[in-house]
Amino acid sequence: MMSISLRNSMKLGKFSECEVVAGHQGMDRVIENITIMEVPGIVKWLKGRELILTSLFAIKDDIDAQNLLIQQLYYAGVSAIAIKPFESMGEIPEGIIESANKLGFPVIRIPDHIKYLDILSPVMHYIFNEKVVLQEDIEQATRVLQEISLNSQGFDVFIENVSSITKNIVTIESEFLFIKVPAPNKPISELSKDQKHELSILKRPIRYERSYDDELVPCIVAPIIVDGEYYGNITSWAVNNKHLTIDLEILEKASSLLSLEFLKEKVKYDMEQQYKNDFMRELIFNVSISDENLIEWGARYSLSKDTKYFCLLLGDRVDNKENISNFIDKIEINALLIKDWPDILVGIIRNKICMIIPLNKTSVKATSEEIFHKVKKVYGEKLDLCVAVGEVYEGPQGIRKSFFQAEQAFKLKKMAKAAIDIIYYSELGAYRLLGPLIGKPQLVDFYEETTGKLIKQDPKGELIKTLKVFFANNESLKITANELFIHVNTLKYRMNRIEEISDLDLRKTEDKMNLYLGLKAYELLTYHQE
Repeated sequence: MMSISLRNSMKLGKFSECEVVAGHQGMDRVIENITIMEVPGIVKWLKGRELILTSLFAIKDDIDAQNLLIQQLYYAGVSAIAIKPFESMGEIPEGIIESANKLGFPVIRIPDHIKYLDILSPVMHYIFNEKVVLQEDIEQATRVLQEISLNSQGFDVFIENVSSITKNIVTIESEFLFIKVPAPNKPISELSKDQKHELSILKRPIRYERSYDDELVPCIVAPIIVDGEYYGNITSWAVNNKHLTIDLEILEKASSLLSLEFLKEKVKYDMEQQYKNDFMRELIFNVSISDENLIEWGARYSLSKDTKYFCLLLGDRVDNKENISNFIDKIEINALLIKDWPDILVGIIRNKICMIIPLNKTSVKATSEEIFHKVKKVYGEKLDLCVAVGEVYEGPQGIRKSFFQAEQAFKLKKMAKAAIDIIYYSELGAYRLLGPLIGKPQLVDFYEETTGKLIKQDPKGELIKTLKVFFANNESLKITANELFIHVNTLKYRMNRIEEISDLDLRKTEDKMNLYLGLKAYELLTYHQE
């Protein structure tokens, strides 16, 4: 095991700026490990010859515990303790200095401007400066990394420490935008789909060659697995040094710790998304909440009474009865879209992916098409996706109105052109009037008083078809006859029959309108029965 005396270690990096305040007679003690300690209970884990870095925060107000700690560390074989006094503590307590001087146990004061990492990195670099790293070194590396992780120092510090241990450049990559990791200093190539799949299956570090700063570089890639799924990776790039065989084990330990950190981020994000989903439900369905309260609640999502919004519903065209969350993850959708639409709200409502979108400089159609194609690219193989879009309105009331319009449009998707991907409520025409009447007797009564009479007299539907083609061709007899492959006189006969049976005159605007709406009612009732 490589080691260094305390005296020599204090010549390394910014450790040289620290001050020995007690136990000067112990400066020749040997350091083999370096550990961050913020919880006194860590003493039982120590093996001896450690340099301890601490703020004493946990026992800052307990003099007895402070004195006891010095004794415990001394008898545990710890080489020295370096203290960065907590702000409210001021100087290192006299009791600690007195106890340390009696035992000849070095106590070092870390100035405010020096970070743990400023000491840890150069000392660890020295300690690990052997070509062959023993298993004890791996355990030591794991403890260091774990201490960094447990103390929530962030991914930056974690990367620096793994880099210090492996003596190579280290990067972390995340598959999800909601897990924010440091960007690499140089351009790197993305792992292929097959490589990610391989990592997710094997769940262990693998040697690859990847591009770093436009050069092909050997590297070790360890998968970050959360709940059995590939969430990202940690990569050690052999830019400065060749990889040691033992680096595989170090990367594996590091990836396990990162899996826990990624899981924490996922749980935190899941909770935020659930909170957001609850807010969206209240916004849309709870009419008893005032706009003022909704605006206050939605402030964290930049909800404004003056901003224009529209609702977009995304779901399966064939109305799959399984919960859409079995196929589509709203968290992934949110992560997919949040970069381009930072204020978008995404949730699952009535088995549809619901999006509340602030209107920007781009048109509703352009935005809807872009969102649809982004989502389809990811989920198009799982579902036959279809999008329904409400109109643009201001504030909470407007959002609610747009949602119900989008919902109505989605229900009427079969009324739109065949295989249409995006249905706009604004383009539904007469269906907007009659759609809300589905399932109500008024719609049936209107149908029976108009086109229903034609069905009874003509069960084969020849007259209904004729009427549909007639209206579709702007009431042109010639074009209608050509499309139906009949003579104009035959068409005139059919039109007379329609008038006789319905008791409506196609030359009168109101009668013509009733027949047109009756035709739409027939289509709605037919669709509703399917």
